[in-house]
Amino acid sequence: MAFKNKASPGIFNKKDILVRHIIIVVLALFFGTVGKGAESTEDVVRIILSTFVKIAIIWNGNILLIDLIDRDLSWDKQLHLKLILSGAIALCWPILVNYLFNLFLYPIFLGHPCNLQSKETITYLIISVVITLFVNSVFVAIAFFRFWKTTIKEKEELKRESLTAEFETLKNQINPHFLFNSLNTLTSLIEENPKTAVNFVQKLSSVYRYLLTQKDKETVTLREEIEFVRSYIYLNQIRFGNNLRFHIDIEPSFLERKIVTLSVQMLIENAIKHNVISQQHPLSISIGVHQDKIFVKNNLQRKMVMSDSNGIGLNNIVHRYSFLTEKEVEIVDDDIDFYVSLPLMIGTSN
Repeated sequence: MAFKNKASPGIFNKKDILVRHIIIVVLALFFGTVGKGAESTEDVVRIILSTFVKIAIIWNGNILLIDLIDRDLSWDKQLHLKLILSGAIALCWPILVNYLFNLFLYPIFLGHPCNLQSKETITYLIISVVITLFVNSVFVAIAFFRFWKTTIKEKEELKRESLTAEFETLKNQINPHFLFNSLNTLTSLIEENPKTAVNFVQKLSSVYRYLLTQKDKETVTLREEIEFVRSYIYLNQIRFGNNLRFHIDIEPSFLERKIVTLSVQMLIENAIKHNVISQQHPLSISIGVHQDKIFVKNNLQRKMVMSDSNGIGLNNIVHRYSFLTEKEVEIVDDDIDFYVSLPLMIGTSN
């Protein structure tokens, strides 16, 4: 689970900007007057103004640079690089600003060139570096605390989502309607075709065995899921006959990739649940792999009265994928076909 970086604190918030510049004014008054020995009010104002501009450039520029690092580098994977860059900024930025300011802006504010080798200039440079290091340390500490706090929050959220997902999975998979319809179909088969009835019982047993053994796993191999789906398809085709059509086309090279457990079955169940299936309106479902994703596609012929659970299974899949990969579930509804593609992952089943 990767933490998504946010902007560093106190950059765009109006209150924080005001507080920051009040502090800069105080620092400018302090460093601009202490030990300067100015002989006139005009000199004092010039020194304070130049000091304010220099501190403002150092502070705000430093914060913006730290913000760029915080946005582009993650705490959990690039901590050492973030710390190194933060330290480098604290050392190099104030030196660069002081040098350029003293070279170009100092004569404008003070009316005479700056002695770059004077004790006062070097002392001011050292103080700038120390203060910037301190400010950066504070910002890094705040950002890391925010990361730590957010990580804990996301872990707790993941636990809640996992429990919710497990409940929804059980509710959607081991639902009484599917079992009731399967038993009705079996009753008819026993009288009409005993041999098919035996196969039906074996497939039904295989489906529920898979549900019970795999429900606690976050992911399974595509091979395992497709083998399970074939049994699930068989049960539904016995019930709907030629009115329900399936086409599966998956290259063997993809079969060891991982997907969220029961995800393909849930998509098939949703397609069957929310569409008309009849001789006049057969439902066609295609399963395949495209661009490193497995897709489930069906023609749309929505029922006039939709189930209250419409969307629950799909949301379940989307939420579970969001905790396992940064790749997104793709959903396309163009009023002709309904298409969902799921990212194929690499890893071990758990």
